[in-house]
Parts: sequence; C-alpha cells; structure tokens
Amino acid sequence: MLRFTLLLGGLVLFGSATAQTGIDNSNVTVVSTFNARLSDAERVKVTPTPPVPDTVIQRQQYLVNDRPISIEYPAPVIRPRGIAKEKAPDAKNGFASIGVGIPNALYADLSYDMSGIDNAELGVFARHHSLNNDGNVENQKSSDTEFGARGTYLFDQGYAVSGGIGYETQSRYYYGYNFSPVAEGEEPLTFTDDDVRQRFNTFSLDAEIFNGTRTAADIDYTAGISMYLMDGDPAVRENNVDIHVGATKWIADDKPLDVKFRADFTSFKDTSTQNLTNFYLMPSFTTPIAGIYRLKVGVNLTTQEDDFDVFPNVSVHAPFVNGTLAGFLGWDGNLQNNSLRTLTDYNPWVDTRLRVKTAEYWRFYGGVDGQFSGINYRLEADYKNVDNLATYLLDRRQEIPKFDVVYDDATIVTLQASGTMNPLADLRVNGSVAQRFYSMENQEEPWHLPSFTLNVGAAYQFLEGRLTTGADFYVENGLPYQNANGDKDNLNGLFDLSLNADYSINDQFSGWLRVNNLLNNKRERFVQYPTIGTNLLVGVSAKF
Repeated sequence: MLRFTLLLGGLVLFGSATAQTGIDNSNVTVVSTFNARLSDAERVKVTPTPPVPDTVIQRQQYLVNDRPISIEYPAPVIRPRGIAKEKAPDAKNGFASIGVGIPNALYADLSYDMSGIDNAELGVFARHHSLNNDGNVENQKSSDTEFGARGTYLFDQGYAVSGGIGYETQSRYYYGYNFSPVAEGEEPLTFTDDDVRQRFNTFSLDAEIFNGTRTAADIDYTAGISMYLMDGDPAVRENNVDIHVGATKWIADDKPLDVKFRADFTSFKDTSTQNLTNFYLMPSFTTPIAGIYRLKVGVNLTTQEDDFDVFPNVSVHAPFVNGTLAGFLGWDGNLQNNSLRTLTDYNPWVDTRLRVKTAEYWRFYGGVDGQFSGINYRLEADYKNVDNLATYLLDRRQEIPKFDVVYDDATIVTLQASGTMNPLADLRVNGSVAQRFYSMENQEEPWHLPSFTLNVGAAYQFLEGRLTTGADFYVENGLPYQNANGDKDNLNGLFDLSLNADYSINDQFSGWLRVNNLLNNKRERFVQYPTIGTNLLVGVSAKF
C-alpha cells in the first residue's frame, strides 16, 4: 500500500511539473497523504442454467421457378481416329450397251441414275432392238423402241411419292402370206412393208403416294393411278385408267389386316367403242397359328358389266420340316382383261378389228416348297376354271393372213415344278417345267396355247468373275391349230438352245455375245409365222 501511495504521489508531482512550466521543483509542499482502502465485500456464487429448448417443428417450402437458359456455344469438332483403308471405287451411275447382229440386227440400251439428290431417286432409260430378215423371208422383221423416266421422293413428314413416264413404239409385219398355199401357175403374193406393217405407239404414266417410314399407328397406306394411251396402225385406239387404294394395319408385327380397292377402266375403239369397267374390293387378314403355321383369310369382291362375283382369297402355309419341307394350300380368283395390249403382247399378228372381253377365273392350288441338299425347289398343282379364255384361229380368207381371237370357257389342270441350285461355287443352275391339261367347253382344242413347257438355264464364272458364260434350253410342245380343211392339227415343237458370254475388260468396259436358237429351229409359234433360225448379237457395254 505504501508503495502504491508513493507511486501515486510521484505521478501527481510529475504531472504538475510537466503541466506547469516554470515551477521550481524544490518548492513543492506535501499537504496530506492519500490512503485508499477497499471495503469488505461478500462473494456471491452464481450457477448458470441453460435456456428452455424450442421443440416446435417448422416445415420449410422452397418454390423455384424453372427458367431454361439458352446458351449458345460452337458445336464440338469430333475427329475420329484415322484408319488407313483402301479407297472405295467411284459409283457408276450410267450404263450404255450397243450391239449388232445377224441377220441385220441392232441393239442399244442406255440408262442413267442421278445421285446426290437428298431423299430422292431419279433415273432415265432408253432401249432399242430391231431385226430384219427380209433377205430370206419378205417382211420378216420387227422393231421395238422405248424411253422414259422414273423417280421417287421421300418427304421429311414421312410420306413418299413415286412416278414414271414412258413412250414405246412397236412395229410388227404380217409376213404370213409368204407361207400361204399358191395355186399352180400363180405367182406368190408380195407386199410392201407399208401394206403389212402393224405399228403400236403407247404413252404411259403412273403416280403413287405411300408411307415411306413406319407410322405411329402401324398403318401402311398407298394410293396411285396408272394410265396408258395406245394407238395402232391400222386405226385403232385403246385407253386405260387404273386406280388403286390400299391400307394395311399391323396387329403386332406378324398380323396384317389388309383392305384394297381397285377400279380399272378400259376403252377400245376401232369402228365402234367397247368398254371394260371392273371394280375390286379385297379385304384380308393374315395370322400365325401356334407360332408355326400361317393362315390368310379374305375375299375378292368384283363387279364387271353388271356381273357381281365373290371370289375367295384363302391360303395356308405349313412347315413340316423347318427350312427343308413346307406345304401350302389355297383358293382364290380374279378378273383379267383381254385387251388390245394384252392380246397383241401374246400374239403380235392378231387382227386388230377384235372383240375385247374380261376373263374371270377361280382356282384351287397346293404343293410343297423348301430346300434340300442345296436345291431350292417348289412343286405345285392347281385346278383353274376360266370364263372367256382367249384362243387364236388363223383367218385364211384374207390375202394377208391374220388371227381372230376366239373366246371359250375352259378348265385347266396344271402340274409344275421349279428349282435353283449352286452345285459349284461359281455355277448356278435353274429350271422349270409345266404340264397343262385343257378341257374346252365349245372349241375342239385350246388353239395356239401351250400344254408342255421346259426351261433350263446355267451360268458359270471364270477368271475370278471377269468371264461369265451361260446356256439356256427351251422346249415347248407343238401347238394345236386348225389346218386349211378346218381339222385340228399340231405344229412342230420348239427345241431352242441359246448361248451367251460376258467378259469384263476393266471396271468400265465389257464385251458380250448372244447366240440364239443354235439348233436353227424354225418352228411356227403361230401357224404360217415361223420364227427366225440361228441369230446372234455381239456388242460392248460401258459404265460411267
């Protein structure tokens, strides 16, 4: 305590001395001393306690507004790792082939498919084939020329359109007068080519719309129209319009429900006008049975010339040995027009002053197919009932003989087989055979219709595929006809062996050879119209 008093007193004196300048330190007088004391105090002990906890549960809810933020940034550049490989050959869009032959033959074929068009295909074509054997048989010649274009376009919406346009001209000559009987002392008949020429010019057009991709409802649809205008010399004309609409609803992936509608309008005009108008409605449903068999059930409702017919459309396919042996059975029917176009396609020497008719047929059929020891085969038998079957009789009353179309009702039983095989890696063999049995209602025979046909072909590749050689053998029975006395007779049969070869010089050019009718068979496919004997074509082809 004393020390504290002295210290305090010293601080006061030092403060006075420093605060009051000019005071002599020796003259400081202490008046009294300071004695500070603390009073006694009682210690109080305090014990702290925690506050009462808050047990109330509060639920917090946060509302966040979703605000999309558009951030623009450059697309990343992905660079795949480079792998060395051979450069693929440039695609060839064009094809051209030209050839000449004996007797006096000319052949040309040109086509070009345009590429580089998004969602589109477009191609153009032109063909010509003519032959002139006038040096051996007067006016035995023919000429065919056609050209056109075809394309398809797929829209982003999923539907597609396709269409085509074409023009074809065909010239045939009635040279059968060369084989008409000539009375003793008479000169054989002779005609200029203008006298005996039959020329058909055909303009065709078609368009179709369909689903190019699978629809959300699993419905495939199609609708289209096709038409042609055909005029001939001598003056005849035929017009056709064919409209079709169809839809397929897929119930699962293997149960199609089909509905098809078709309207076919044909008008033929010579000195009068004949019309063929046919309508078809074809619903059907196909379903698997027990996961193995396949059954199709439907009908074909048709009408033509106020005649309404209901044809069945039923078939079943049943595998007996998986991949090796399967059986099929069916019952169906339909209409088929005997028009100027179809009749002249089969027999170019018909008299164009003809009667057109619609044939109707129904048939039972069945057989087996499959694969055995590398052979793909099919064996079939069918029974067909036909109304208005077209047959052909030669009209000998004219100086220039032509064929009349004679219609009759008939039943036809057909047994046929076909198959393909590859006995060697580079050898392919195919063949077919058919035997038909006719039962005519009015006519004695099915005039100029074949009963037996056999086709066998083979192709073999040499030199690592650069050389391909082939052979084709055709056999057909002698067709029935009426002779000059009106009695039934048969023409000579057909035995035709043809050879062909193709050699690739490089990726762009190749050479080819065709030798037809090597056995020089001059049978008459139609009476007094023999075929040309041995003939050949040789040419070159190019891809570009």
